[in-house]
Amino acid sequence: MEKIRPILYGVADYAMIRKKNGWFLDRTAKIRNLEDTAYAMFLRPRRFGKSLIVSMLRAYYDVLFADRFDEFFGGTEIGANPTAERGKYLVLRFDFSAVAKDPVRVEDSFNAYASLCCDAFARDYPQRLPDGLAERILRAPDICAKLNEITVGLAHTGIKLYVLIDEYDNFTNTILAESGRNAYDELCHGGGFFKQFFTNLKTATADTDAPVTRLFITGVSPVTMDDVTSGFNIGTNISLEPQFADFTGFRHDDLRAMADYYAPRCGFDADKAYGAAIAWYDNYRFGSAAAPSIANTTLVLYLFDKLVRAKVWPDDMVDENLRTDYAKIRHLVTMDRRLNGNFHVLENLLAGGSLEEPITQSFQANEISKKENFTSLLYWLGITTITGSNFELTRFGIPNETLKHLAAKMIPDAYSDIYKIDERMFDINKELVAFARRGEWSGFIGILSGIVKENFAVRDAVEGKKVVQATLVALLTAAKGPYLVSHEREAGGGFYDLALAPRLDRWPDIAHAALIEMKYVKAGDPAPTPEQLADIKAKAIDQLDRYSSDPALVAKWHLDTETGSDKSVASPKGAALGEAALSPLHNGTVALHRLVLVFHGGDCVLAEEV
Repeated sequence: MEKIRPILYGVADYAMIRKKNGWFLDRTAKIRNLEDTAYAMFLRPRRFGKSLIVSMLRAYYDVLFADRFDEFFGGTEIGANPTAERGKYLVLRFDFSAVAKDPVRVEDSFNAYASLCCDAFARDYPQRLPDGLAERILRAPDICAKLNEITVGLAHTGIKLYVLIDEYDNFTNTILAESGRNAYDELCHGGGFFKQFFTNLKTATADTDAPVTRLFITGVSPVTMDDVTSGFNIGTNISLEPQFADFTGFRHDDLRAMADYYAPRCGFDADKAYGAAIAWYDNYRFGSAAAPSIANTTLVLYLFDKLVRAKVWPDDMVDENLRTDYAKIRHLVTMDRRLNGNFHVLENLLAGGSLEEPITQSFQANEISKKENFTSLLYWLGITTITGSNFELTRFGIPNETLKHLAAKMIPDAYSDIYKIDERMFDINKELVAFARRGEWSGFIGILSGIVKENFAVRDAVEGKKVVQATLVALLTAAKGPYLVSHEREAGGGFYDLALAPRLDRWPDIAHAALIEMKYVKAGDPAPTPEQLADIKAKAIDQLDRYSSDPALVAKWHLDTETGSDKSVASPKGAALGEAALSPLHNGTVALHRLVLVFHGGDCVLAEEV
């Protein structure tokens, strides 16, 4: 009986994956490209496979593994044509995710952890180090002293040292998010211990006989590096270079191969799994809009691990570990219990669909509030991706359903910090489920309208329409109902405002979907008269007629084309918000509910099905 290759979800140990014949994307050819840069920094969003790259580099370059080259790299691209430097280095490795995130403990934790790494280095290579150096490293009292012993002791010896630093900004990002700027600045400015660590490291690369011949650093954003080194001036940020655009992550051909391998062996639909991976985890582009589309490594493995090992479709397509990671950055959009300018950037992204700014590769934490820097930070964090360009500007958009959920949740999280709406998110979810089952739309529309009104009352009404749009999109998305919440998507020769697209891949018995046309009257204008409302509604109906007849939308949503929304009407045609609903039976097709919402400022003055 064929042994199915295991999916080692959460494992970042290259040697273990190869030993167990786990599913593996061969990116070893990139090692050859990497050798063109002696000191490199590689940035990618969280859980994108960076630690596996670090582990692979150690397996390739470490002299301790030279005699296991065929075991680790047999059958790979680099294995067929290795470089001259393989197995020629002593490797000093750090993983700063192991450092405590508590500002009170962080310095002691960093010193203890980094010292252990240096001690492990001394114990790994006792016969390869100059006489007495291993003992001097072990006796040195702290990380700075140990690092100095290593770099001074190896200088002018001809011994080549490769320093690997994984997740360099892990603990600093958390401290910035949870403890604030003052605690962060103590680490990265002045005489902070972290700044001193990188100063010592820079010294070890300073001349032709310097022992640190190669350096590879991974992280999420350039912020901390800019703070501790005034820019990565000891090397090159390779993150946007075309040859490294697919250094981590799944290309489309990788996804297709994985789905086609596991589906017949594990009893699930390959096309369904491939499509879900594209919709939820794909569409990252690194460097330019012409770069290949890449899916998040860990999230793809999360999905296929469920399908292969647990043999279930995940209830939640968003890995809870990633959700926790992104929850830490909610501080970016609030300050002193007020919504800041960053919140408005995110709100415009959700309302308008894209942002245009130049990519900023170097900026400090105290400059995050600048719009261009915050826009770039969203890109480095993986909340947005590159979707195009406009001369010197880069166009950014949300890459996939996962990030739409996580970005959207930042808005109700901020509302919760300021206005306390947490308990109503459950109510929205409950009402969306009622809509999916019975077509009852008045419940969730009523809750949404109430939150919009509360929020609008304390907001600048200059961009009122975007405030309403972003609030609706964010709350419906964050409520995690049985729908994909889409906004400004093309259909019928136009772009609909908002849709509740049924997730038929996960819940094929959903009986109801919605297209929502949202109209807005400025808060400062007079309230619309009944005649004006009738005219607004007529225009909305004309648009909805075109959107709802789009053949692609009809096919994708399995819409009932014979009777349309008459088959199962949540509220009778023309019924106002809150009137009684009917409960039709599901017969394999989906009933489309076409809703018109009209807001006068923050007040919903019309909510009807048409």
